[in-house]
Amino acid sequence: MGQTAVNGVVVSTMAAFENKGSRVSRRSFCICLLLPIFFASVSGNAFGQSCPHPNYPTATPTAIDSSCGPQGSGGDEATQNEAKNSFCASGAKLMTIAGMVSLQAQVEKDTSIPFGNSELHPLTNTPGPAKDRKPLQALGEGDEVVLTGFVKISRQEGAESVNCGDNVPNNPADHDIHISIVASPTDQECTGVVVEMIPHHRPASWTPDLVNAAGTAKLPVRVTGQLMFDSSHTPCVNGKPVTTTGASDPARSSLWEVHAIYKFEVCPQGNCSSGSGWVPIEDWKQ
Repeated sequence: MGQTAVNGVVVSTMAAFENKGSRVSRRSFCICLLLPIFFASVSGNAFGQSCPHPNYPTATPTAIDSSCGPQGSGGDEATQNEAKNSFCASGAKLMTIAGMVSLQAQVEKDTSIPFGNSELHPLTNTPGPAKDRKPLQALGEGDEVVLTGFVKISRQEGAESVNCGDNVPNNPADHDIHISIVASPTDQECTGVVVEMIPHHRPASWTPDLVNAAGTAKLPVRVTGQLMFDSSHTPCVNGKPVTTTGASDPARSSLWEVHAIYKFEVCPQGNCSSGSGWVPIEDWKQ
């Protein structure tokens, strides 16, 4: 009997043998040997976090949590997907749209950080995604932030690498909800920033229609979540989205986002500047 490592797991091996009519076949041996690989593969697909107490919007797992891990489809966007799917940020600090625009300017000064759509990237010679997140972490990626503003528009996203693409059912519940936040209800989308409700541990009541209702009512909203940089896109240039024939990048003033959202609140009375009066959107009565 000997030992060998399979996927980092040490397992015992035994050659096929015969002992007084008892026979262990090579087929049985192979099945036993492959079991650790199978279970490692299955567990690797589960959605987990590197911190002991994640800031999930709800403790209840969603369907995608059992089939899509933090790195999503992996590949070139593996580290960026992992950054998008983090619920480990803590120590909330106030953030503004202007502050996120300022962070965008700092990225554009650092030529070591690639960003931009691979087809639409007039602001840099090297498109994203950024695989090395350390320069972005030095600027604040991974911090927990609180952003206030108004909903300009909320849109249901489709299949994306971050949520395992076509490897999960094409259901709204398995995709992100893209939300544009602006400083004033009358501001254009290109002046705002993006915040994202991801499908993992998302309350069933969090829908684009509910978020858009807060925007239609012109009520202030407060978003708490992780600050991250979506380096696969390009921000608006001269107040307009960067476009080519039949394609455009989502409008925003900065690629810094609140992604993932931990908490989304509404101010029903229209003024919560005192810090009180905020209501979780899932408890808000339209």
